[in-house]
Amino acid sequence: MKPRTYLSIPLFLVFSTLAFSQSTGIDAALNKGNAADLGVFFAEKLDVSILDFDGSLSSDAAVTRVQDFFAQNAVKGYKRAHLTAATAGRSAYTLGDLSTSTGTYRTYLYYDSKQKISEIRIEK
Repeated sequence: MKPRTYLSIPLFLVFSTLAFSQSTGIDAALNKGNAADLGVFFAEKLDVSILDFDGSLSSDAAVTRVQDFFAQNAVKGYKRAHLTAATAGRSAYTLGDLSTSTGTYRTYLYYDSKQKISEIRIEK
């Protein structure tokens, strides 16, 4: 039983570090208003809801859509308000506030089982 305990601790640390590294990269991309950097974390297909647009897009098309939003709303900063892990069949998600030249927008990021962004929502 002890070998399993010793093995589980390093695995937990590896997975925790990966999740922290990923959320840090996502936060940095949002903070800079860099759609290409954010797109690295997109699933192959994802649901995108930005203001009046709502659709299911490929990763590349989603990057373009987010880039268009950033071009019209210059990003001043991003602050993550909440991050949850997947539990009881529910997806992991992140909530945050995106400060731009045109106001503050609430952002929602939902993750799939591979910890890729499967849905992004940006609302006023």
